[in-house]
Amino acid sequence: MKNKGCAFELKGDGNSRYFSSPEVMGLADFARFLYENRAGAAGVPLPIRKRIAQAEEISETAWHEIADHKVAGFSCYFMLDIRENQMWVNEDTGEGLALYLFPFTAVMEEAASGTGDIWVRLLARFPKAKMS
Repeated sequence: MKNKGCAFELKGDGNSRYFSSPEVMGLADFARFLYENRAGAAGVPLPIRKRIAQAEEISETAWHEIADHKVAGFSCYFMLDIRENQMWVNEDTGEGLALYLFPFTAVMEEAASGTGDIWVRLLARFPKAKMS
């Protein structure tokens, strides 16, 4: 079966946009792409399609089908609410899919550090992040 990567919802300014990318295999990829591709040469923030490799915008219906029914081939699901500084991550970290909640700024801080496993660092900072 072809790996479809991850699907994600991005909330900002009261609106949601939905994407999927076969290049994003987990939280580490997602955070790295967002951090490394945050701005162009002129310092202007890049749109999501230029930050996340092979990002494809999908419909809200497609997002709910993927996330609610755990469509085969997707390795993770994210919901990022920029205004509320919350990032929900549904990913298998070795014990099956589980839901985690992190402050988005912390995820980006850990992506910026660029050392070691982002999961190890985030869970050390937020040991109660696992919600299910």
